[in-house]
Amino acid sequence: MHLSSRSWIRLAFAFLGLFGAAFAITGMLVALPKPAAGGTCGPGRGSEAAIEALVEPGSIGAGPEPPASNSAARAQWQAFVDECQTTTRDRAIAALVILVGSIAIAIFGPTLVAGRKRRARSEPPPAQRMSEPPAAPAAG
Repeated sequence: MHLSSRSWIRLAFAFLGLFGAAFAITGMLVALPKPAAGGTCGPGRGSEAAIEALVEPGSIGAGPEPPASNSAARAQWQAFVDECQTTTRDRAIAALVILVGSIAIAIFGPTLVAGRKRRARSEPPPAQRMSEPPAAPAAG
């Protein structure tokens, strides 16, 4: 079976789109990094996936909020919660941008390449230069 160049281009862009979508989805399923404040962004001993923290923000395992009278513990708790939530939000935004870009590449990439090829075929070739300049009119 012989595929035309147009089919190869569509196949290549579809592959790029699927690869990008898989990359974005994987990013949401990988565990969050440990926060600098200590602990893990998850209810257990390990951090949870970004999708879990995004769907259920209370599951990050920060424990109960310390009372306002204990300002040091409250500040550490707040730093922990903020870092886990920021990491989750940043990963979700990055995954969304990658997913949308991948879909756009898969859908619009072949169209752009095909349009560029059509324009290149429809343009006339550049004018060829003459090897000798035209003769100057005779004086007088």
